[in-house]
Amino acid sequence: MRTYTKTTRTALTLGAALSLAALSTQAQSFSSVQTQASEKLENALAEFGALQESISTEKVPLATKLNGLESEVTELKDELKRLERLRDSRDLNLSALEAEVKARRDEMDYAKNLLVEFVNNQSASADASERQLYEAEFLEVLNAADAPSEGDAGAVAAIESLIKGVELGVTRLNTLVGGHSFEGKAVMPTGNFETGKFLIFGPVVFFSADNQSDAGITLQGDSGEPALISLNKSFSGMPEAILAGGGMLPLDPTLGKALALETTKDSLIEHIKKGGFWIYPILTIAFISLIIGIFKLFELSGVKRIPKGTLIEVLNAIQEGDQKKALEKANSMSGAAQDIVVAGVKNIGHGRDLIEQSMEEVLMRLQPKLERLISIVWITAATAPLLGLLGTVTGIITTFKLLTIFGSGDPKALGGGISEALITTEFGLIVAIPSLILHAFLQRRAKAIENEFEGDAMTLLNGILRAEKK
Repeated sequence: MRTYTKTTRTALTLGAALSLAALSTQAQSFSSVQTQASEKLENALAEFGALQESISTEKVPLATKLNGLESEVTELKDELKRLERLRDSRDLNLSALEAEVKARRDEMDYAKNLLVEFVNNQSASADASERQLYEAEFLEVLNAADAPSEGDAGAVAAIESLIKGVELGVTRLNTLVGGHSFEGKAVMPTGNFETGKFLIFGPVVFFSADNQSDAGITLQGDSGEPALISLNKSFSGMPEAILAGGGMLPLDPTLGKALALETTKDSLIEHIKKGGFWIYPILTIAFISLIIGIFKLFELSGVKRIPKGTLIEVLNAIQEGDQKKALEKANSMSGAAQDIVVAGVKNIGHGRDLIEQSMEEVLMRLQPKLERLISIVWITAATAPLLGLLGTVTGIITTFKLLTIFGSGDPKALGGGISEALITTEFGLIVAIPSLILHAFLQRRAKAIENEFEGDAMTLLNGILRAEKK
């Protein structure tokens, strides 16, 4: 314990001595540092003063330059706003111009459609004879209008071409005012083409061959060419009047409709040929029905009835009890009448049921004979309209197939195809209605004969029963 305390004290003494030495050294260093700091501070202050002087010297030019730059920025901002306003104005003007261009293009399309419609109407309303003059030019105009166009220049070119077509149509209308004559060809009644002169007066077109062999009115034929309806026999002066360009010509108050209607009339054979394939089955069953009807009329007319006088004589003989005489009278008859009376007389005395059954047996054998083949007439009446409807449906299908392929440019051709398709329905009804009437007549006739035989058989039965009661 003592040793530790002594050592400790020695260490403390030594530490204090070292501390004093260090403090002395630090005092000398601090003085040196202070001197150096003072020198640096003076240098810094001098440098700061020089810097302040330099800043003061350079501040005014920089402030002046800054003010100039700020003014320039302000001017640039104002210029930017002006340019933005100008851009917005130009955008609005461009949109307005685009809208104006679109409106003008729509007007051009509308005008083009109107011009095409006018040219089409002129081409369609032209008479078959006028097509020799205008058809090629109208077709050229329409082809030019339908040609693919590139841009507005192509549309303008199409409209210019259509304007030429309008001018052509106006020229045509002007030539029609007061009549118009020109050279051309027409189909003669013989089927040959003849060169001659056309004279258009209102809706009527006259034609005369150059050799004056025939003259009359022309209508559009099935081939699309003008076909001549000869009037030369009724008006002998027509060729001279037409070739001279004026004179006495016949006037048709129907404006050609009566002649056009007359040309549409076909002979029976031509009408049948237009019906197509299904017209022949209809005519076949009609022929069969007619043959059966005629046969049944003769057959039913030839059925021998029971003569009233002979029936009375048979009944008188039965009343007298002379069965042999009654049988002789019955055998003098013929056909079904003989069979019925003989069956009744032979069974006299065998009771009512046997007599009635024997005569009824004869009547039952007679009924199928009277009614045979009549059902075929009924089948004809029921089948003919169905075949006609089938022919119509197939004809309309064919017509619409052609319409799909070739379009509907000519409504007359479409109407003609449908009318031809309806011919089978027409003939179907023509066959069915008389067949129904014939069936009803034959059925009624056969039933009347059966009822007459049944009445006579009942009279004979009652006479036999009365005789047996006596």
